Amino acid sequence: MLSFSKGIKNISTLLNLIAGVFLVGMTGLTCADVVLRLFRCPILGTYEIVEFLGATVAGFALGYTTLKRGHVAVSVLVIHFSKRAQSILFILIQLLSIGLFGLLSFECIRYGNDLRSAGEVSLTLELPLFPLLYGLAFSTIVVCFVLLVDLWKVLTGKEKAWYMWKE
Repeated sequence: MLSFSKGIKNISTLLNLIAGVFLVGMTGLTCADVVLRLFRCPILGTYEIVEFLGATVAGFALGYTTLKRGHVAVSVLVIHFSKRAQSILFILIQLLSIGLFGLLSFECIRYGNDLRSAGEVSLTLELPLFPLLYGLAFSTIVVCFVLLVDLWKVLTGKEKAWYMWKE
């Protein structure tokens, strides 16, 4: 399980790095488009490219954010529960989250297949839409594995659950 955990961490970090590069690219493209508009030479398809990059940035950063437990967690109520109730709630939340992201991945693949078979492309640049959905499906699968590894570490006692950090 240790090598699996390390592999998931490496994949999450790589996807986060790609998200960071795409974010810088989005910023650069937007700035270039604004400057070029002053000279009446806008970049064709900027909005489409920024939309694609934005979706990729959000999706690819999910795994790393989950790995680092960077999401907002409201534990005001949970910290007053007994340790046993907290543990049961943690397991339940992890399993539901894995199910949710698994379903999201499945639906992204299904919708991507529909778009691919229909030949759907973007309006301006006529870029195919299905690779974006496949990328998002991959990133949500990575989130599932991150959650699974996190659950495993808590169940085996190697780490504390997110709500037990500030005891």
